Amino acid sequence: MFNQNRIYRIFRLIAFLKSKPAKTTAQLMKLLETSERTVYRYLDMLRELGFEVEKDGQNYFAISSNQPMGFIPFTSQEADYLEKLICSSGKQNKLAAGVLKKIRLAEEVQMGSEDLVQSHLNQMIEQISAAIMDGKRIKIEHYISASSQNISHRIVEPVCFTDNYRSLSAYEIKSGENKYFNIERMGGIKILRQSISHHDAHKYYKPDIFGFQGKSLDKEIEMVLSLRACTLLKEEYPMSSVCIEKNGKENTFLFKAKVQSFKAPARFVAGFAGEITVRGSNEFITFLKKKPTRKSAS
Repeated sequence: MFNQNRIYRIFRLIAFLKSKPAKTTAQLMKLLETSERTVYRYLDMLRELGFEVEKDGQNYFAISSNQPMGFIPFTSQEADYLEKLICSSGKQNKLAAGVLKKIRLAEEVQMGSEDLVQSHLNQMIEQISAAIMDGKRIKIEHYISASSQNISHRIVEPVCFTDNYRSLSAYEIKSGENKYFNIERMGGIKILRQSISHHDAHKYYKPDIFGFQGKSLDKEIEMVLSLRACTLLKEEYPMSSVCIEKNGKENTFLFKAKVQSFKAPARFVAGFAGEITVRGSNEFITFLKKKPTRKSAS
């Protein structure tokens, strides 16, 4: 049987592999805090659950972002009926045995998984709130950076939450900068003994649609998206919806927005070669040309 920690690891792994770009074995080992052999076991488990885990020539792994998070395309009653039907035809059949294994594995992971993930997020929000009230620093454990996809611990002084508790505005000790940290990308929270000491440096700026904060929205982006790119942009950055309108060409969409930083939109564009046409801002086009490729950056 799966324990709660293992279920949560699986959901973190799925979300990590679905986000661009593809990931190395070392990154997956760091996320799961485990050995390379165990990483491959988790990847095999995802394949058994029906996910298409892709591997390129450079040994990078990814899950197609158009695959749903759900594990089985039928209800629990349908799964139960299918299991009984297969058992009645004989368990010794290799095909039947494989289907049964997949059904039972999927049901174990799916059972209570949504409640588990939400409970974990709520717990972290409560811990952060307590730290803010007590004036304490926190360590954000195993945080997944949206821009670099690196996983690291962050020591911060929490300031406040954004709307709907989606992100935390905090002063990061190492960089000396005010940043936003997405709650769903946090692996855990630890309240530290050290008290907050950089009150004068704490600043809260409303983030742009990609989650970056700054004093002014002085960078412009304009691009034409395919239907798939448009759908995934809205899924990954929900606030982008207000900046998207139907384009003249069928199944294409125009995205226009002012942002604080080019980093996140450039990362998104890089993941959809051939499906996004960048227009407008020469500054953004120049930034894209200077941005290193995945191979040179690794």
